[in-house]
Amino acid sequence: MFKIAIIGSGYIAKQHAEVISKFKDAKLVAIINPNPRNAKKIADQFACNYYSDLAGAFAAEKMDVVDICVPTYLHEEYVVEAADLGCHVLCEKPVALSIDSYDRMVKACADGNVRFMVAQVARWWPEFVTIKEYLQNNQLGNLRMIYEKRLCQLPDWSNWHSDPEKSGGGLYDLNIHDIDFLMSVFGKPDTVYAVGWQTEREAWMHVATSLAWNTGLKAVVETSLQMEGDWPFSVEFRATGSEGTLHYEFTAGVNILDAEPTSRFTMYPKDSDAMEPSVPAIDMFESEIREFLDSIKEEREASVTIAQVREVLQVIEATQKSLETGEVIKL
Repeated sequence: MFKIAIIGSGYIAKQHAEVISKFKDAKLVAIINPNPRNAKKIADQFACNYYSDLAGAFAAEKMDVVDICVPTYLHEEYVVEAADLGCHVLCEKPVALSIDSYDRMVKACADGNVRFMVAQVARWWPEFVTIKEYLQNNQLGNLRMIYEKRLCQLPDWSNWHSDPEKSGGGLYDLNIHDIDFLMSVFGKPDTVYAVGWQTEREAWMHVATSLAWNTGLKAVVETSLQMEGDWPFSVEFRATGSEGTLHYEFTAGVNILDAEPTSRFTMYPKDSDAMEPSVPAIDMFESEIREFLDSIKEEREASVTIAQVREVLQVIEATQKSLETGEVIKL
């Protein structure tokens, strides 16, 4: 039985708590947050204890897994503390705002002999699971171009996303989803070029990134964490190749839970009628956490590997360099 503590009490923490409460081989034993306002409510809802700090929770519960769901700038502190206590660590994305910070986390987990996985949940988004199968099985033929977008307003449930020192802006907080997904399929690109909009606080909030691989594949990823007006949370993926085009659109409310989402997923084969691809009936948060727990049980590295996460951060840093210099960056 995995004894799990969650650090944090926001939207993601609650999603994780709901999933963990369903597992037969796991038990949520603690919600940890210095501020009890929301944390106590979640602890009561899921019949576990509330603690204001990790050390106190560990002394009382002796948990073996810590699930870190706090703002990005706090990740390193909690990852290192959890590893020092001998706890396996699942950490929300973006894991860090620099490679140096990430390397310190990896070292702490290695020194503590504990498993470490970054929660790149978009890999388990049901439609993206199917998209990956299409791409890996070469069902579109010779790929010509991929376009992805992930656009939303600043979250109204927090005040730290607009601070580049805390969130990294849209470049880190949102763009990293789609960069990670593409790299999980195609590996590290060979060049990066980006244009974007930066706030007065120097946060890159709206970014269009052009990626190129030496295989000839090219992709454009558009990201915004600060759309204006009543713009809805929206995701799009489009890939076109010699044998057809695959297209997915998802739209929700101003914040992702504010309205019933709508979506459309279509394959347009070259020589036949359009059709709707089959999509697995999975919960992305459940699949993500299940993968981490299984990796601990099976004593193997999780599918979001340490090396992959580091390469994604390298691409994000290269993107920022391109934004600042206007140059194409070789990787």
